[in-house]
Amino acid sequence: MKPAFPDLIGNDRLRARLAEDIRSDRFGHAYILEGADGSGKHSFALRIAAALACEHRTEDGFPLPCGNCPACRKILSGNSPDVITIGRGDKVTMGVDVIREMHADVFVAPNELSDKVYIIEDAQTMTVQAQNAFLLILEEPPAYVRFLLLCDGSAPLLETVRSRAQTLRTEPIPPALLADYLARTEPAANILRNGNPEEFAEWIAASEGSVGRAKMLLDPKKRRPITDARDAARTFAELAAAHRESTRVLAFLASFGQKRDEAIARLSVMLVCIRDLILLKQTEDAPLCFFYNREEACALAYRFTAPDLLRYASGISDAMEALRRNANLRLTLMHFAMQTGLLS
Repeated sequence: MKPAFPDLIGNDRLRARLAEDIRSDRFGHAYILEGADGSGKHSFALRIAAALACEHRTEDGFPLPCGNCPACRKILSGNSPDVITIGRGDKVTMGVDVIREMHADVFVAPNELSDKVYIIEDAQTMTVQAQNAFLLILEEPPAYVRFLLLCDGSAPLLETVRSRAQTLRTEPIPPALLADYLARTEPAANILRNGNPEEFAEWIAASEGSVGRAKMLLDPKKRRPITDARDAARTFAELAAAHRESTRVLAFLASFGQKRDEAIARLSVMLVCIRDLILLKQTEDAPLCFFYNREEACALAYRFTAPDLLRYASGISDAMEALRRNANLRLTLMHFAMQTGLLS
């Protein structure tokens, strides 16, 4: 049997499960597909729609979707009238009017295919009123309708919505697999890999297992803030391990600048760094999110006690929460430094 969703990478178990459900006609009428921004949820959804319509979907000699039959080509190019993407446009939330408009369209039979697929992007932004309107369709949809709800997390969805749809999650792509894929498909990535291997490795680590994020960070201007935040996280870890170098600590705190959102983003990267070190205190084989050099990470983790690392993680989380509540940036950072023992 040919592989499922052959032009996607990673998520092997998820791909195999979906392919089996589609081939055996066990695919449900509604799925929640959750994962981080840039993790490929929309690409996945389009390929699910193509697999449902693929003219070769029951034949073992073909990948699923085949990508070459008329139905596949039309769906994957975004030209099928029976695969409809629903979004919130430029609004913060998805209101009830969007769902009511979809409701009216649901009961119109498919134009060309046996299934009519609705891809609902940013589903977590649906208002409660919109979700209640959606439930009217979700509870008893026409037999030909499939819903794919894409979201970065399903928690904001009502329990009544979640209970009527199977929840699937895309997983981060392993760094080595992501690196090989991007070097093969993106000329700029291959140039970076050959010309500056260390920067390439840093870029892959900053991509957090996301193809979409990796492609965005190929632009040096967009990569720079992420690189700066990762450098700051390393500086913080070194300062925390060295203990009470007050002059350097004060300079580090001053480097945060004046923008609250940027400070929260920088603290978030610091937290990922510390969490890697916490995991390494438990096992040197722990999966890492921040560090790409395991030897470097293990050597750094060795310089901390587990309680120290937990104290820093808690302090970072508290500082982020305080800033989200509009606390004073400078006072929050100083409190964090004193609370964690970074400054005595």
